[in-house]
Amino acid sequence: MKHLKTGVVNTLSFIKLKSFTVNSFSVTLTKVVGTDTLTLSSLTDLNGLDPCKDFIKINIDLLSNTLSGGEYVLSLTNGDKTESYLSHVKSYQYNNATGTSIYSDSVVLSNTVD
Repeated sequence: MKHLKTGVVNTLSFIKLKSFTVNSFSVTLTKVVGTDTLTLSSLTDLNGLDPCKDFIKINIDLLSNTLSGGEYVLSLTNGDKTESYLSHVKSYQYNNATGTSIYSDSVVLSNTVD
């Protein structure tokens, strides 16, 4: 499972397949329950498809692109090949309002994700 956070540029790693010959990728995030979809095109491997690397690294910009939290199917497309991954987009977190213990009098829902 791939993990992403809203409000930041996420860098994800994928196993480099032999079919990846052109350094141009598209990523589509489709919400599992709901209708949210985000497509990012013309993404490139940060390593430039280095033959000595076993993985590619791609930046997914969720700072300037809006996406709600939840589970998504992430489709990575290069040429005519598409690989799909289950992904989780974190858009909120629970914080203890008092103390650092796991036990607390109250819990706060925050849109600031650490």
